[in-house]
Amino acid sequence: MLPEIVPTKTTRAIFKDKFNNLTRVSDLPHSDAEKPSPLDGRTSFRDLAAFNFLPQHIVANPNTLFFKADTWTHREKLIRAMPYALGIVDAQYVMNERRRDEASKELESLKKELTVVEKSKAHWKTEVDRTLDKCIEIGLLDADIPDILDSKILKLRSVVQAYKDRRLEQTLVEPKRLHINERFDAAVAKETEQQRVVDDLGEEISGYSSLAENGQRFVKAVNQERAHVVGLNWLKQSFEPEGQCVACGSTSESLGLVISNLEKKVNQITRVADILEQNPAFDNKISTLKRKLAAEEKKLHGIRAEKNAILAEDEKLRNAVGEIYYLAGTISEVLKKIGQTSADEAITERMKAVTAKIQDLDRLMSRTNRQDREQLVDQKVGELIEHYADTFGNLEGATNSVLKLDRKELTIRFDKDFKQFDYLWEVGSGANWMGYHIAAFLGIHEYLLEEENQHLPPLSFLVIDQPSQVYFPSSDQGANALDSDIATLREHRTEDLIATRRIFEVLGEAIKRTKANLQIIVLEHAGKDIWSGIPHTHSAASWSKKGDGLIPSNWL
Repeated sequence: MLPEIVPTKTTRAIFKDKFNNLTRVSDLPHSDAEKPSPLDGRTSFRDLAAFNFLPQHIVANPNTLFFKADTWTHREKLIRAMPYALGIVDAQYVMNERRRDEASKELESLKKELTVVEKSKAHWKTEVDRTLDKCIEIGLLDADIPDILDSKILKLRSVVQAYKDRRLEQTLVEPKRLHINERFDAAVAKETEQQRVVDDLGEEISGYSSLAENGQRFVKAVNQERAHVVGLNWLKQSFEPEGQCVACGSTSESLGLVISNLEKKVNQITRVADILEQNPAFDNKISTLKRKLAAEEKKLHGIRAEKNAILAEDEKLRNAVGEIYYLAGTISEVLKKIGQTSADEAITERMKAVTAKIQDLDRLMSRTNRQDREQLVDQKVGELIEHYADTFGNLEGATNSVLKLDRKELTIRFDKDFKQFDYLWEVGSGANWMGYHIAAFLGIHEYLLEEENQHLPPLSFLVIDQPSQVYFPSSDQGANALDSDIATLREHRTEDLIATRRIFEVLGEAIKRTKANLQIIVLEHAGKDIWSGIPHTHSAASWSKKGDGLIPSNWL
């Protein structure tokens, strides 16, 4: 009954807090962010209502097992809340897990930041080297500087500090023109050596090209001679058996041997000419050498550019003394551009601290043996769901499978051999889906009502709306066969009536097994004629007037 007078005012926020306290849900959000997103907000009693309601559009839905899980946001929030709701983890574990997630995100951010710093260092290395060379040439720094970027930057900072302290001239050492001369001599030597490599390649290409041209001239000459020389075949055919000459008629024993030797020589020259004409012997070699020559000429060009740059620096060095203070300002600009490149040490130290924090949280979380706890809970809940599925007596399941509540997909799963499985929507039809929905919820609530689990957040009640719809669906106007004469139904639809009564028998079994600590409310067209005599089953209200229902009309 509603009170006549409400003694105190309340608000929606206060009402929600009271229900959250009633369900004992932690107020920890799913993120340590200052303003968590709606998806990362704290688990609420409204999220856990998924354990308490099987509305008409869910109770036999093959694709959705839990209330509101047919929308993405509620589905994701329920997936996150499931381990806490089932007692797989406690509030402290959730807190450590979220802190670890945030630390992991920070570590990834630091790694990216360090990568940017390293890239920036590499980018400015050339400018740092160039500036150092100027300092050495002028005499602001000694040449004995380690080839380490940080050391070089430190040296440049010392020049800037001397400038700020007005002692820049005191830091001067003897200007080292020799330094730039040595660099120039080294560049000239490199140029000379590279020029020699290029020249050698040019000569080699020229030699091969000459051979190729001579070969082609040889082929051309052979072809020309072929056109002028009398064919050997004709000569052999005209040769008299007695050895007489065709032209003069004289007789000689050596004439046949001469013709035979001539034939061998002609064939040999012809074969060589054919090979040279059909298979150019030097094309590939010449092509390879030309590619190598192009690469070496490019290298030579770079060396000459380096030498010219040294010459340009030498020209500037003539006025080095007048540039000392200008150079100090240039160094300041270079260091300002580099900026955060010296911050990598601080980033590295922070990364070490965050890594240590992650390791500490991992150790704390490992003590809970979450994986073992998950297996234990999944096995226990699966066995209870399977018990109620067997109690129905006629539900279909995958052959030789183990039933499991899939907490990530939020549905029933049938695990088979070879890591294969079927989901609920792949097995049976409406009556099957309805039976497994009820079996799943009864199994979950029996698990939650075990003595060691009674502190867990979900409330111990279950509301089921019209589970008989799979046997007696209502029309679009709301009419239902169960509202008609039961005697007529017994004559024609006995099996459906027996199946509907079986629903209430299974529910009564759950009340018995949980020692009446589970309250089940069923909204049904099925009346006492169907469920009478079933233990723990009572009629709380019946509505026959139009417009009346679960919410009394006088409340509206």
